[in-house]
Amino acid sequence: MFHKIVNLIKMGINVSKAKREIQPMLSKTEKVTILSGKIKPAQILTAEERKSPLSKYFDIPMATPNSEHVKLLAQGPIDSSLALPVERLNDLLNPGYLETEIGYCVMSNGKGFFASMVQMPDVTPEMLDWWFCWHPLESLRYKIWNPKAHYSATVDEENRKHLLDTSIPIHQRAWGTKNVVNEDIGAGPMKIEIEFASPFDVGFDRERFYQGAATAFCGDTDTKMVHVARRLADGGVELRSRFWSKAPVPISILKELAFHNLEEYTHLANVLPDMYKEFGPEVK
Repeated sequence: MFHKIVNLIKMGINVSKAKREIQPMLSKTEKVTILSGKIKPAQILTAEERKSPLSKYFDIPMATPNSEHVKLLAQGPIDSSLALPVERLNDLLNPGYLETEIGYCVMSNGKGFFASMVQMPDVTPEMLDWWFCWHPLESLRYKIWNPKAHYSATVDEENRKHLLDTSIPIHQRAWGTKNVVNEDIGAGPMKIEIEFASPFDVGFDRERFYQGAATAFCGDTDTKMVHVARRLADGGVELRSRFWSKAPVPISILKELAFHNLEEYTHLANVLPDMYKEFGPEVK
C-alpha cells in the first residue's frame, strides 16, 4: 500500500509539472477535438517555431483514420478472451490477421490491453526507422506527429549521440534509447519516459522475426508495447500495435490510448513521406 501511495503522489506531481509546462503553448480561444471525442485547447507554435521549415507540417489537418476501425473502438471494450496474450506476441509474425486487430479491454488478470492497426500505403520501413531516430531530437518534430496532443520531446546528450551514431544501422539505432515526452492521450498532459528496446529483448523470436516483419519499435518498462511493420503487397507498410500493461489500468485510459494510437499513426502515415523527402534520409 505504501508503494501505491508513493506512486500516486509521484503521478500527481508529474501531471502538475506537465500542465504548467504546456500552459504557454495553448490557445485561450481555439479548441480541437481528439478522436475519442474529447475537446481540449488547441496548441499554438512560438514565433521561433513558426520560422522553422517544419512549421508547415504542423498546420496540415489531422488525417482521418479508417472509419471501420473508429467504429470498432466506439463500440466499447472487446471480450478479454479475444486479447492476444503477451506470451503469444510472436503470433504477430504470422501471415494474415489475428482475431483482434482493433480493440481494448481489461484482461482477466486485471491488466490492460489494446490493439491497433494502420495501413501506410506511401510509407517504407526505412522511413519509419528514420522517423524514430529523427523526431526525438527536436520538440517541433514531435509536435508535427500529433499537433493536438504532442507538446514536447527531449533526449539527453548520451541518447542524442546514440541516435546520431552512423556506425549503428538505422533500424537498430533507437534500441536502448530513452525519450521524455509531454503528451495528452486524452486524460490530461503527462511527462512520460519512453524506453525503446530491440524486438528480441521484448520477446520476438530472432529466427522468425524478419520473415514476418520489416521493422519494429518496442518498449518494455511499466508496459510492454510493440509496433510491428510488415510490407503490403501493393507497396507501403501495415503497422500493427499492441500494448500490455504490467499493472491494472482503468478502462477509460485504455480507451483513450487506443484512440490516440489510431489517430497519431494515421496522421504520421500522411505526413511522413514528404518529411522524409525533405529532411531524410540522414538523421541530424
